[in-house]
Amino acid sequence: MALKFNQSKVSLRLLKEKSDSIILGEILHNIWELLLSHKENVFSLPLDSEEFKSEIEIYIKKALASYQEPLPQRKYLLERAFNIIKNMFKSEEFQKFKELFVESEVLAVYKEPEGFFVEEDQIQDLRPDLIIKKPNEWIILEFKLHREFEESQLERYFSLLKKVFPNDNIKVYLISFEPFKIELKYCKISKPDEPSSLHPVQLSLFKNLN
Repeated sequence: MALKFNQSKVSLRLLKEKSDSIILGEILHNIWELLLSHKENVFSLPLDSEEFKSEIEIYIKKALASYQEPLPQRKYLLERAFNIIKNMFKSEEFQKFKELFVESEVLAVYKEPEGFFVEEDQIQDLRPDLIIKKPNEWIILEFKLHREFEESQLERYFSLLKKVFPNDNIKVYLISFEPFKIELKYCKISKPDEPSSLHPVQLSLFKNLN
């Protein structure tokens, strides 16, 4: 089944309030949604080939399409995004990243899923950048342009999934684009005798990108 992606236009007012770094980070997030749905085509291309450059630029332009004119830095953002992605593909760390998406192991991929569960009459929400579902394992990926992030944010994702899926392995990775690095921040390996979850949880909102 063909995937359909819906992009909302960014208003000019909001655009004026965003720095180039924020826009670049958003573009890279959007590019990954497209790349992961066509990874077999892109990941195998020679990095110095015109085909690779053409394919990546198409994804970048699609991501940039949600930003209205005037956007005088559009060419700059395209070039910066392309260089970041190319350097990422060249890095040794990228092999670790690709291993997370082995087709035979991945059951589902969710982009910015919205889920929640109720604990002590408080609604706890969950919206990481990407979740990969494998047999008996959930992998959370949080993307950042650089390494700056809130530790409590990742810890909260980890804590919530531990409570919702106590019988599954849980891993949380921080992915920084520049320079490209993948870091395992939290990890839980489940025990066979752990009790099942009794927390009400809403996961039907997750959109599978597979």
